[in-house]
Amino acid sequence: MRKLLAVLMILALLPLYALAEDAAPAEESANALPFDFTVPPEPAAENFTEMGYEDETLTVEMYREWFGNAHFNVAHVKITDPSQLRTALANPNNLNKTDHVSTISRNNNAVVAIGGDFFVKDKYGYVVRMTEEFRKKPVKARDMLITDENGDMHIILDSDADQLKTMMDTHTLVNVFNFGPALVVDGFLQEIDPKYVLGNVTGKEPRCAIGQLGPMEYLLVVVDGGEGRTVTITNPDGSTKKSGGCTVAMLAEFMFSKGCVTAYNLDGGNSALMFFNDANFSKKSEKAERDVSDIIYFCTTIMPEESTEETTEE
Repeated sequence: MRKLLAVLMILALLPLYALAEDAAPAEESANALPFDFTVPPEPAAENFTEMGYEDETLTVEMYREWFGNAHFNVAHVKITDPSQLRTALANPNNLNKTDHVSTISRNNNAVVAIGGDFFVKDKYGYVVRMTEEFRKKPVKARDMLITDENGDMHIILDSDADQLKTMMDTHTLVNVFNFGPALVVDGFLQEIDPKYVLGNVTGKEPRCAIGQLGPMEYLLVVVDGGEGRTVTITNPDGSTKKSGGCTVAMLAEFMFSKGCVTAYNLDGGNSALMFFNDANFSKKSEKAERDVSDIIYFCTTIMPEESTEETTEE
């Protein structure tokens, strides 16, 4: 009798289990975009303010501050779906093509964007963009940044082959960057090797970085100015001050001070630019922009309402 009752209870519950299984994927993908180069919806103009953006799927808080003698432009971003952390190329069909960060951002309806790692500058590194593999030549001397299907960031120091294989076995590699160095790893501030293979890490330069604060919460950072190219910043109180860029170690300290559990240095110098609300948010003017191959950006997933015209029958 007990066995019969148990069987009947299981049979009665099966439809509920089926409904739950059917509903879960739909709920998880309600705000999802495909992990490819699909252009996301255009953000609504009324959701922008001078220093931010907000809708049901995306919150962006923009601010500027001084850290030492360098002027930092910051975007604090919260998303509701991992697919809102995206990358775009100047031309996915022709990697030799480059363009301005502002142009690539406009073409992809970015709410806020920065440059990526300009991977077409050389022939090395393991390069993935929106799950598409473009190059598979890891360089041991470089730190890699990976974004996965959950919107989480992972850093592989020195492009460790075993760690990369583990990541491939356990996650979808949505994007893989090959610039660096790593700034913060697992909540620990990193000591910057002065002889790191890419760029002048000890010089004061315009810098660009991305960091993760928590689940689907990020910082984008661009630092104004550099040695021999200082820029004058007008502060909110009307005073002026010159920003001369920063070292990578100073950039790491800033990202750590903001609470990043993961942070990574991207292509800086003339490539360092932050784009927000259809305009450059950092000091560099559009005329001074450098053509790059790729950007990192955040977007909305809300489709704009279609305008409908009422028709009357004659």
